[in-house]
Amino acid sequence: MLIFPGMLVSAAEKVGMAVPPDPEEFVTEEYPHFRVFCNAQLGRAMNPGEHWDNAEIIAKIPDDEILKVTLEGLIAKGFHIIT
Repeated sequence: MLIFPGMLVSAAEKVGMAVPPDPEEFVTEEYPHFRVFCNAQLGRAMNPGEHWDNAEIIAKIPDDEILKVTLEGLIAKGFHIIT
């Protein structure tokens, strides 16, 4: 389980996602993809390494859709989640 935003930085940067200088405190509108990544990924059970694939899925979502996507929408795009 990943519990801090800083734990997601490497995966986000690898896929070209903009990452705030301070991943613990930032403005959502300036880093919307990273915010969605944090909200969807942190604090939940996961398979080892799945956050790398999930980062890629989130990074591909267009800017005008990223803050509107639901968890169900992420899953439909291939976001990995243990149910």
